[in-house]
Amino acid sequence: MKQSVNTVEKNENEILQSAFAKRKAKESEKELQSPKNVNHDRTPFIERFTEEKLKQWKSEFGGRELIYLKVEDKLAVLRPPTAEDLGDYLTAIGTNGMAKAVVLVVEQLWIDGDFELIENEDMFIAVFLQINNILEGKKGEFFRA
Repeated sequence: MKQSVNTVEKNENEILQSAFAKRKAKESEKELQSPKNVNHDRTPFIERFTEEKLKQWKSEFGGRELIYLKVEDKLAVLRPPTAEDLGDYLTAIGTNGMAKAVVLVVEQLWIDGDFELIENEDMFIAVFLQINNILEGKKGEFFRA
């Protein structure tokens, strides 16, 4: 009897591992098929803030690309993060946790936008996830030889 229970547990574990392997394969396939250089529509941002203002902000931050956030019909423009911002973010994660670290960095990077993105919990979750993706995406590749 004990052997049959172990066999059932082993089969369930194999099924679970297989399910996760299939999910990972699907995600890898999606990533390969998704376009890397997507040209996003800045029209709502231009209508709200004007092209001139967006160009001014970009020049104020060394010509680096601004961060455009849109959740439903709410918009925000953030400046690009600096190495110091990333350091503050990583320090805050270690001392205060991820949520407080994201609040800290959004506050540092905020140029202009709808405060509902910060005040509304559901909208802030979307901002939270995007900021985390942006900051995590700043990692470079390396190897040892």
